[in-house]
Amino acid sequence: MAQLGPAGTLRAEASCSLCLGLFQDPVSIHCGHNFCRGCIERCWENSRDLFPCPRCRDAAPERSLRPNRELAAIIRIAQRLSLRGAAGPGGRLCQRHGEALKLFCEEEQSPVCRVCRESPHHRLHAAVPIEEAAQELKEKLQAHAQILKDRREKMLGLKAEEEGKSLDLLERVDAERRRVRCQVRELQQLLEEQERLLLGRLAKLDREIVRRQEENVGRLSEQISSVDRQIRQLEDKCQQPPWELLQDSRDILSRLEKQSALEPEEAPPELAEEPTGLPHKNVTLKEMLRKFQASLTLDPDTAHPRLALSEDGKCVRWEETRRAVPEHPKRFDSSRCVLAREGFGCGRHYWEVRVTHGTAWAIGVAKESVPRKGRISVKPEVGIWAVGQCGSQCQALTSPSVPISLPQAPEVVGVYLDYEAGRVAFFDSQREMPMFTYPPAAFGGERVLPLLCLGRGCRFTLSP
Repeated sequence: MAQLGPAGTLRAEASCSLCLGLFQDPVSIHCGHNFCRGCIERCWENSRDLFPCPRCRDAAPERSLRPNRELAAIIRIAQRLSLRGAAGPGGRLCQRHGEALKLFCEEEQSPVCRVCRESPHHRLHAAVPIEEAAQELKEKLQAHAQILKDRREKMLGLKAEEEGKSLDLLERVDAERRRVRCQVRELQQLLEEQERLLLGRLAKLDREIVRRQEENVGRLSEQISSVDRQIRQLEDKCQQPPWELLQDSRDILSRLEKQSALEPEEAPPELAEEPTGLPHKNVTLKEMLRKFQASLTLDPDTAHPRLALSEDGKCVRWEETRRAVPEHPKRFDSSRCVLAREGFGCGRHYWEVRVTHGTAWAIGVAKESVPRKGRISVKPEVGIWAVGQCGSQCQALTSPSVPISLPQAPEVVGVYLDYEAGRVAFFDSQREMPMFTYPPAAFGGERVLPLLCLGRGCRFTLSP
């Protein structure tokens, strides 16, 4: 024991001979030896008549356990002072044995000292150095931390993508707001023009009514003056003596009867008539647009070989096979399109197209210089302003395309062109609803022609 040194000697004297750990709640028995209360009670739990000492084997007829408070105080002091350095810098001590916790029990998942490792409770458990266990746990935690970092990066990417989608949707909503405002302004301009036209017509009618009134009143005034003169003449005649009164009486009566037969019994016809041009009902949007109605026919020299035209040039349909048609520089050879013969380089014009049997089509206008050879894109950048349908979705063929909300697919599409203002607007003619209005375009002095593009099974008919 002298070879153990002061710290080892103190640890040996402060240890229970049963559990080999520092005394826990030390008690003295009949022979004077000290044990942990729990250890000696477990040792005697099967004893009934004699209670032997585990160290000296001296037996007593009765259990005698006296708390050794002095020893308990010494152990607490030893744990705080003498045994603190045994753990090394930053280490911890086993509260039971006062040894450094240098091992890790994998079964209990707790640090243990070397004495605990040899105790019956841990003897069969796997134990590794605490540094190795800590390093293994650290690597596992770092692996999980990396997984969480990767997940965070993915979530940050999803967040940025969602923010981008929201920004794109907001931009599309803003574009739709601008489009609606532009359409409303277009309609307001159209209504203001119609208002000026109707007010001018009504002002003209005012002047005509006043003129007719003055003419009729003047004519009636002259007739009244003539009648007054005749009345005075008759009254003067009645004042004449009998022989003068009867003179020429037959001629006078005959002349008066003829005048009575010629005079109308009603007011002059001019007063009973309603001035021409006075509106009798409200003017609708469709009626306003039809003031600019244009009569169109399709140009067979521009029709794609799969498009068949009627003899009058008013109808076009899609066919399954290509027709044998002569080569022409104006003909579309890849895109299934056809242009009208009539082009516009000034003024305002309106026409309607009836859509039959088709879920893929486009209707609009194109510059005369639009490419005819190879596949073309229907968009303003190449000189085409159009609306169309793809499946069940109606859309304006801008860049990118803009969906158009309608209760149903349009059966008759109206196209309005104001060349000087660079305006192209589309309407659902049957429901008298605006579909889409393009921002002002620069046609550059070039003629603009009506354009039709047909998909499989589609058929168009131009309004007469």
